[in-house]
Order: sequence, then C-alpha cells, then structure tokens
Amino acid sequence: MRAVVKTVCKLFLIGLVTTIVRIIGQLTIPAGEQTVLAPSIFAQNGTMPAVFTIYGIFAYSLIAALFLLIRKRMGGNRIWQGLRYGLACCAVWIVYLWEPLPHVAPMDRVTYPVADSLALLVMGLLLGWLLGYNRPPVKKRSRKPPAFPVLAATICFIAGRLLLYCVVGIYSSFSEKTAETVLWCLLTGFVTACVMAWLNRYVNGGSRWKRVLILGGLLFGINLLLFNFFMPLVFAADIPDLILRTLVDVMAVAIGCLAFPNPQKGACIDG
Repeated sequence: MRAVVKTVCKLFLIGLVTTIVRIIGQLTIPAGEQTVLAPSIFAQNGTMPAVFTIYGIFAYSLIAALFLLIRKRMGGNRIWQGLRYGLACCAVWIVYLWEPLPHVAPMDRVTYPVADSLALLVMGLLLGWLLGYNRPPVKKRSRKPPAFPVLAATICFIAGRLLLYCVVGIYSSFSEKTAETVLWCLLTGFVTACVMAWLNRYVNGGSRWKRVLILGGLLFGINLLLFNFFMPLVFAADIPDLILRTLVDVMAVAIGCLAFPNPQKGACIDG
C-alpha cells in the first residue's frame, strides 16, 4: 500500500511540473485572433487559468501513469526509457495539432506543437528519473516497424476519418481543403501506427484482444481523449462532435492494432 501511495504521489508531482511547464509555454505564445469558435465559458468568466491548471495536472498525471503499462519490458537507462515514452506522446500530439481545422491559424501549427512537446519531454524525463528502472537489455530487436501491421493500422485510421468527414460531417476543413485534409489523415495514420507498433514491443504478452485493449484503448485512447478535451477549456467546442471523433479514432486505431504481432514474452526486450 505504501508503494502505491508513493507512486501516486510521484505521478501527481510529474503532472504538476508538466502543467507548470505547459503554462509557461502558453505564456510565450503570441495571442492570436480567430472568429470561428467562441471563447469557452471558462474564458468568459475568467476561471480558465484555474480550470486549465486543475485539468492539466489530472491529464498529465494520467498520461504519465500509462508509462507503468510498458516500463517493465523496457531495458537500458531509466531516463532514456521515460524520454522515449515522452517522444512517443509528442509524435501523436504534434500530428493531431496539425489537423486542418477552420479555427487553426498557420502559426498555431508551430507554436502549440513546440509548447506541448516541451511539456511532454519534461514529463518523460521525470518519468524516467522517478519511475524508470535501470536494467541491461536482454535482447536487441530490429527498430524497423513491421510493414504490414503499420499499413493496416494506417488504412484503418484513414477509413475512420473518411467516415467522419463524408458520412457524419464532423467539424473540419474537409470541404474547403480536401487534399490537405486527406494528406493529414495519411500522415497521422502512419505516425500513430508507427507509435503503436513501437509500444506493442513493450506490452506484456497475452491474448490479442488484451493487447489491443492496452494499445488502442489505454495507451492511445486515454491519451487522445485527454488531448482533445483541452480544447473545450479554451473554446466553446461542440462536445458531442469531440466525443464522436475521439471514439471513432480510438476504434479505428484499436482495429488496426489487431494486425500487430504478439511480442516475445520476457521482462525486458530492448535497450
């Protein structure tokens, strides 16, 4: 019980420091103007800084906690373990921040990825320092992601997004920027598939459905859900639309994860 409390306290500390870094990053971003989305109720009544801080601590602590699902199979230096997890989170957040949306200004595609990446990298370093394990690598594996599973997961993501754009009609720039949006789907599907293929190496062996639940439902799903719900803190976003796009993306990635092979059993498979 004491070990659990100690771990929870470490995760809270990581979430707190990561949130502080993210707020500092936000303060360095030039104030932009957009007329597509109205400000959120928190922005209107002046409570957004407090709400953002509380949500940030919760979100980053929970994202940090997902590291516990893979750390036992990671080898090498503990700082490098946490940093690699932080880089994986960065990759997913960056491509999602690049989505062509009516309210996103061109400069936002640079400033927000930089601010979010800095926070996630700090989170990764703290994770490695406080919760990683120093251990020698047991076996080296090819760092090249498996081609067919990555292709299958990419196709699943693109199919899910086209369903959302063409059938459901979610909030997007698909009609005005069709080519750019399709290219974004291809890039995001590929990057997400590569990240999931890498994480698959460190998920404990078990049934295929168990690994899909961990990969698609937890490591990707919770991360994406928490990422998406930063938006209603700032803008008067369409919550049902946000929930629907999150669910479809998570389901598409989870289905794609069915193609990933079962990693070899063992406590540590890579340095």
